[in-house]
Amino acid sequence: MGLFGLFKKKEETSVTLPQTDTERWIVGTYAMWSEYAEGDWHYFAGSVSKNRQEGASMRLMLRRDWEVNNRDTLLEMVRWLTASYDGESACTEDVLAAGAWNLCRACQILGMGFVGDYISREEMIAKSVQVGKQMQRLYHSWAELYASYLKGYKEWKMEQGGDWPKEISEREILCDQLRMDPQGPCSVPWDLELG
Repeated sequence: MGLFGLFKKKEETSVTLPQTDTERWIVGTYAMWSEYAEGDWHYFAGSVSKNRQEGASMRLMLRRDWEVNNRDTLLEMVRWLTASYDGESACTEDVLAAGAWNLCRACQILGMGFVGDYISREEMIAKSVQVGKQMQRLYHSWAELYASYLKGYKEWKMEQGGDWPKEISEREILCDQLRMDPQGPCSVPWDLELG
């Protein structure tokens, strides 16, 4: 492999690992997706490394599931997911009850866009912080965020059909495990000053 190969592998791995509490907080907002998608919640978009294969996988998922194929369509999708939550007056109780589903997915696809090379790490963090501040304004704890995420997921999953009771149950168990783990994603203080 040689010295260059070892250095490159270490660099690829470390670039997806959060370095600050703000970055760890961001990863916590979509840890449930990372784990459900057979990734590792400790890393951006659940990706232990940022390499050609992971990038291609993220671009495929973004294109297939989100109709995102470049930086502009990625940022437009984030705007679409978050627009309903910009002003407190725009959020009815019903919208707010399931709104974390969209907000968490906005952070998720920003992470995917970073691993897929649509945006830089810096831009991913900056945009995720904006979404995170919306979350902190609308919800008061990780428990509230995860409960709202699950409500939105349930509504979406029931519309999709299939074996939705089983999939909803699996996601609920996963969210509970992540939320209750003392070393888990919710161990970062909810009211952390993001920046």
